[in-house]
Order: sequence, then C-alpha cells, then structure tokens
Amino acid sequence: MLSSEIHWYAVSVCSRREKQCFALLSRKGIETFLPLQKQLRKWSDRKKEVEMPLFPGYIFVKINPSMRIEVLSTPGIVRFIRFGGEDTPVPEVQIKAIHTALLMPTSVEIVDIIILPGEEVYISSGPFKGNYARLVRHNGKGKLQLIMEHVNKSFLLEIGRTRVQHIQTDDKAIAV
Repeated sequence: MLSSEIHWYAVSVCSRREKQCFALLSRKGIETFLPLQKQLRKWSDRKKEVEMPLFPGYIFVKINPSMRIEVLSTPGIVRFIRFGGEDTPVPEVQIKAIHTALLMPTSVEIVDIIILPGEEVYISSGPFKGNYARLVRHNGKGKLQLIMEHVNKSFLLEIGRTRVQHIQTDDKAIAV
C-alpha cells in the first residue's frame, strides 16, 4: 500500500555527481536538499575554499511515494536508501538538525562508522531538540554524536550537557 504523504528520503547518487543530481531534480520541481560544507582544498599551486557535500554520495528528496520513479529516472541517481525492503523516510527533525548544524560557526565532522560505545541521551532543548544522541570522546572533548541512521552515517556536534536528558533503561538512568 503506497502512502500519499510527503516525506524526506535519502537517495544514493553516483560518485561526485551530487550537485548535478541536485540541479536536475530541482529543475523537475522536486524539493531537494544537498547539505554542503565549505572546506579548504590544497593543490600543488594553490589553496581554495570549495563547497563539498556533507554526505558524499547522498542527497535528500521530499516526495510522496508516487514520485519514486521520477526520481530514479534522473541521470546519476542510483537508488533510494532502504531498510527492510522499503524506502525509509528520514524524519523531518533530522533534516532540520542538518540545516541547523550547517548554520553553526564551527564545522560539522562526518564519520563513516557509527560509534557504538557511550551513553545515549535525548536532546531536550536548543536547535537539536527532539533528537537522540550518544556521548562520545573525540580529540579529548566530550561531544554528542547525532546518529543519522538513514544514510548510514553520523555527524559529531559539540553540545552542552545541560541540553540533554537522562534516558530511563531497565530502571536505571543513563548519566551524562
């Protein structure tokens, strides 16, 4: 049964074609989100700040399921990210968290492996409110890792401990 509701979905694209796919889908009138981050790149003769995809190989589309074929027929689009054999919507709160992270003065760090050790918390206030995260140690600093499970990636952000709540699990609170 197909839903007629509009949701965000993560879509895998051909290597280094994120911007091209974004432009093609936008021309089709499909709401598309390609998070970009400025990075300093060095060549043998110069240095230049360039905008690079925050999630290389992925873009996000906001569609209803009936538009799936239109997205897949776009050159450079490989597939929808699926779990359990079905396209999996990305929660709106996670898309908003990415938008918010890109507006922050510090850069966001992407890691390919979800770090499992650490304490799980609920972010109760601030721009990332509504997300669950894990506290990890990275470069000697306590950071919360927001897990973006729908794209099999995660990103690290430094968030104050006063913005999180303990999570009750098996009659014990996870302390932060």
